[in-house]
Amino acid sequence: MMKRLFWFVLGAFAGVFGVRYAKNKARAAADQLTPTQIAADLFEGATKLVKQGIDIVRNLRDDEEVIRFESESVTVTKNQN
Repeated sequence: MMKRLFWFVLGAFAGVFGVRYAKNKARAAADQLTPTQIAADLFEGATKLVKQGIDIVRNLRDDEEVIRFESESVTVTKNQN
């Protein structure tokens, strides 16, 4: 009987403190979600996306130049046999 009471009380305490912890975390997260913070996060994400796109285009152009250079430097000769 004492074991059951012990575990029941322990579970009740865990539940109370768990709810309190979750409520505090939710409140802290809600405080950080301001319109200016959301706009700043969106702007930062957009700038990172644009920079990655520019890097991709630069890499593709570099690859095209290498391919063009290699194709111009290779001469094909027919076998005269």
